[in-house]
Amino acid sequence: LENADLRFGLEAADTNYVSTEDYTPLRGFNIELYGWKNNDLPITDIKARVVLANIQIKGEIPGITFHNFHFGNGLEIYDTLSGIWQFRDCLFASDSLFLAWDRGEALIIALKSEKYLSFHRCTFFHKIRVSHANLTWLYFEDCATKAASAPKEYAPTLEILNSNIENLSLNGSSFPFSTTLARSTFINLEIINSIFGKFIFSSTVQRTITMRQCKIDSSVYFYEAQLPHKNTFLPWVQVAGKNALFIKDTITYRASTDAEIADEANYNNLISVYTDFLSLYKTRGDQESYNACYVEMKQIHTRRAGYLYRKAPALETWFDWRLNQLLDVFSDYGTNSAKGLIYIFYVIIAFAVLYLVFPSEADNLSRANSFRMFDVVIGYFSTNATLANINEHKRRRALDDLQNFRTTLDVSRTDVPTFIAWLGRPLYGLNKAYLSASAWLMERFDIVPGRWQELSQGRKFWTSVAVGAYMLGFLVWGVVMRLVNAFALSINAFVTLGYGEIQARGVARYLAVSEGAVGWFLLSIFSVTLISQLLQ
Repeated sequence: LENADLRFGLEAADTNYVSTEDYTPLRGFNIELYGWKNNDLPITDIKARVVLANIQIKGEIPGITFHNFHFGNGLEIYDTLSGIWQFRDCLFASDSLFLAWDRGEALIIALKSEKYLSFHRCTFFHKIRVSHANLTWLYFEDCATKAASAPKEYAPTLEILNSNIENLSLNGSSFPFSTTLARSTFINLEIINSIFGKFIFSSTVQRTITMRQCKIDSSVYFYEAQLPHKNTFLPWVQVAGKNALFIKDTITYRASTDAEIADEANYNNLISVYTDFLSLYKTRGDQESYNACYVEMKQIHTRRAGYLYRKAPALETWFDWRLNQLLDVFSDYGTNSAKGLIYIFYVIIAFAVLYLVFPSEADNLSRANSFRMFDVVIGYFSTNATLANINEHKRRRALDDLQNFRTTLDVSRTDVPTFIAWLGRPLYGLNKAYLSASAWLMERFDIVPGRWQELSQGRKFWTSVAVGAYMLGFLVWGVVMRLVNAFALSINAFVTLGYGEIQARGVARYLAVSEGAVGWFLLSIFSVTLISQLLQ
């Protein structure tokens, strides 16, 4: 149909029409074409190729809507005047008609005047091409392209080329193959909850662009894109790991191999895409997307540093490469101070484990203390000595010290202020009471009156339980103290470049110095990372 005027005459309307949906046509729409009348009739299958050229629709709100049609051999629309064109629940190019593949695209749009073009719940088994079109609105809602038994050169792709479109909206649609928006100008662009295979965008958006909740399976190309930085909502998570350059439409460049990194021109072009996005996110204050984009760009820099080292090995290039790798692991290139803090904690724990193996302080697990404990226990059971006898030497020494303290207080009474004597006398009394109470408790808990061999079987059992509990507590306390000492020494060594106030001995001395050097380096990186985040 070409060079035609389409008019809707109210007097010719079919008032007995029954729709399959609870659908009321908008007032003033001139033409509504239905592919079926009710659920008992199949969808209308148009096997011929349909070409609509220079069509003029007259009416209050001029428009035409196609419902439930199957365009089995393609549809072309050319040079039509202004109007609203809608396609609802339509199929384009059947996979059972091989003739469609021979004829090219299943849907070609080349509209040269302002108009509204929308597709709702449509399925495309072949290429969609919108070329040299001037549209007020182009809308795809819940649409999908699906592969059929077609040659690769006829993959079901979406192409919008050399067009001026005020508003383009892709909502809830699936284009799992290639989608190209090239050499076109959009005033507003909205892409929501859609799926893409390869997404190529080399056009200009003048006012706003929104792209959210989208998934890109293969790669995305933004090198020639012109985006309004203040009005671009495009979270980086949607394109993370997908940025690439396309060379001659067949080669995907990602700067992932040495051969690609050696191509300096394309390497710089790819980096420029990241820097443009960084500028965009900085303008909008999107810190999360900025950090994610920056980390991905720095990972490319790290790969290049590795390439430069392999190309010309040198100590400087090796350090540059390895330091970049360390920054990636430790703090996401300075964008994640919390991650750095976690790794600092891991380092402290690792050195604390080493200090457990090489302790610096004597505890219950030390050889001297543990042997002394066993000597006391063996002597207690194998002789007639009581607990009081075993501790008599220690108690006598404490009493002698206490008596010396009392004598010193009496002698110096007239040579020191009075309040010193007042404080000294209670201290003397408390210590003497403590020694008396200790002796009394030892007499009461002397569980082996005599030798072990002289005890009854029942007494031996309960005595074994009591002594075993004591020895277990002795060892557990040693483990606890060793853990505490090891952790304290590790923290002290990490933050003070050495071992600070805690003295490390033996092997622990060298471990402490090593940990101090590591701590100085990691804390420096952590400090810079934290300051950077605070400034941002």
